[in-house]
Amino acid sequence: MDTEVRFVEEPERQFVDRRRKVWLECDSELYDFRGMQVLRIRHVVHGVALARFFCPRCGKKHTSLLFR
Repeated sequence: MDTEVRFVEEPERQFVDRRRKVWLECDSELYDFRGMQVLRIRHVVHGVALARFFCPRCGKKHTSLLFR
């Protein structure tokens, strides 16, 4: 039985931010969904959700898809 030893110089995959994000209409930026005051979440199709929330930047109501 042979033993193979490998040294990893650099990970094959970079760190992936797994937090859900929403798109802010007012400044075209992605924002962490956990920091939102959510009004409603509606599931459009399997695995796709639409969120209605108060924007933390401008204070208006926005609607966005939830990005993963």
